[in-house]
Amino acid sequence: MHMSDSTQLTSRAGDRYLLLADISGYTAFMASVESAHGVDFSAGIPAGFAILGKLLDGVIDGVQPDFEVIKLEGDAVFAVAPVASLDGRGGDVLDRLQALYETFRTRREVARAARDHVCTACPAVSNLDLKMVLHRGQAIRQTVGSQTELLGPAVNVVHRLLKNSIQAHLGYRPYVFLTDAAAGWLHLAELGVEHREDYPDVGPVSGRVVPLGESPGQSIPGAADVPDRPSEGLSMGRSDGLADPILSAEIAVARTSAPRSNRGPAN
Repeated sequence: MHMSDSTQLTSRAGDRYLLLADISGYTAFMASVESAHGVDFSAGIPAGFAILGKLLDGVIDGVQPDFEVIKLEGDAVFAVAPVASLDGRGGDVLDRLQALYETFRTRREVARAARDHVCTACPAVSNLDLKMVLHRGQAIRQTVGSQTELLGPAVNVVHRLLKNSIQAHLGYRPYVFLTDAAAGWLHLAELGVEHREDYPDVGPVSGRVVPLGESPGQSIPGAADVPDRPSEGLSMGRSDGLADPILSAEIAVARTSAPRSNRGPAN
C-alpha cells in the first residue's frame, strides 16, 4: 500500500498510564435540555451546552501537566502519561485527581445555583458527576497526518471499564477505579476497595475503587498507608481548614515537582 508524504503513518509502542474521566448523567442531562428547548436552536444555544463545556474544560485543566489529553470523547476526556513520570507517585496522582474533582464539583454547584437562566433542565445539573478509570499497560501511539490515536489491548481495557458495576455493587458515584496494573506501580495496591469486572472480550479486570470527594462518614480504606505522600499539605485534595477547592488544585499542581521514583510495583 502506497502512502503520500501527507498521510505517512508513524507508530510508537510503550507502556503508558491511560486515564479516562467521564461525566456521568450526561445523557439524561442532554435529554432534559432537548426536552426544555427542542432541537431548533435558532433562538440561541441553550445554556446547558456552556455548562458542559465548562465542566469538561475543568477536567482538561485538572489532568495537566502530568497527563497529556489525547482527545475528547463526547462526555469523556482521554489522557495519557509516560510510566517513568508517575511510577511510585501514587499519592501525588490521587491528590491531582481529588483536586480535579473538587474543581468539577465547584463548577457544577455554581451552574446549579445560577439564576441567569432557569428551565426544566436546570435541576438535572445536580445529577452530573465524575468517574475516572486509570490503567497501566502497553499502547501504540499512531500518527497519521495531523491525527494521533492510541491503540492496543490496554486502550480497549480502559474504555471497557467505563461500563461497570461499581455503583451497583459499592454505591459510589464519583470515584476513580485503579486497575491492579496501575495500583501496583503507583504503590496503591492496598488503597480503597477491591473490585473486579468481567468482560467477554478483554476478560477479567481487577483493581481498587477509591471514592472522590468527601461525604459524611465516608472513609477510604488504606488511605493512612499510602506511601510517598507528604505528611502535610493536601490530604485527598484538601488540607485541614482549606475550603477553597481552586487553591487545593493549585497546591496539587505545585506538588508535581516532587522527586519521582522508578521502583517496581509494591507487593
